Amino acid sequence: MLRLIGIIFLVGGSFGLGLSMKNRMKDNLNALYQVQQIFKMLQNEITYSKAPLPEACRRIGSRIKEPYGRAFHDIYEKMLLNSGCSFSEIWKECMKKCLKGTALSEEEKRVCLDFADCAGYMDGKMQAEAIEQYLHRLELSVKKLEEDMINKSKVIMSLSVMGGLLVAIILI
Repeated sequence: MLRLIGIIFLVGGSFGLGLSMKNRMKDNLNALYQVQQIFKMLQNEITYSKAPLPEACRRIGSRIKEPYGRAFHDIYEKMLLNSGCSFSEIWKECMKKCLKGTALSEEEKRVCLDFADCAGYMDGKMQAEAIEQYLHRLELSVKKLEEDMINKSKVIMSLSVMGGLLVAIILI
C-alpha cells in the first residue's frame, strides 16, 4: 500500500514539475505580450497624440499595471527634473528596476533597455519609427515563443509523466 502511495506521489510530483515548466513559459509569453502592448501605447501617444516623450510616459504610466506603471511615472518625473541625464540613462535606470521581477528572459530585458538608445533625441516621427522597429523585434520574439510553447509544452508534459513512471517502475 505504501509503495502505491509513493508511486502516485512520484508520478504526481513529476507531472507537477512539467506543469511548472509549462507555466514559466506561459508567464514569459504573457510578459512579452504586456511589453508589446506598452510599446504600442507609446507609439500611439507619440504618433497620434503628438505627445513628447515625458508626457507620453506619464499617460502610459497611468494606464498600465505594475511594475511598468511606476517605472513610467518615474521616467516622467526624472525627465521633468532635467538633472542633465539623457532619456537613455533615465529609461535604463527605471526599467532595470522594473524588469528585475518579470518573467522576461535576459535577452528580452536587454531589448527593452536598448530601446532608449535610439529614441531619446529624435523628433516624434523618428521616435515612432524606432518604436516600430522594436515592435517588429518583439513580434518576432512573441511568434517564436508561441511556437516553442506549443511544441515544447507537449514534450515537457510527456517527458515529465514518462520520467515519473520510469522512476516508479525502477523503484518497484
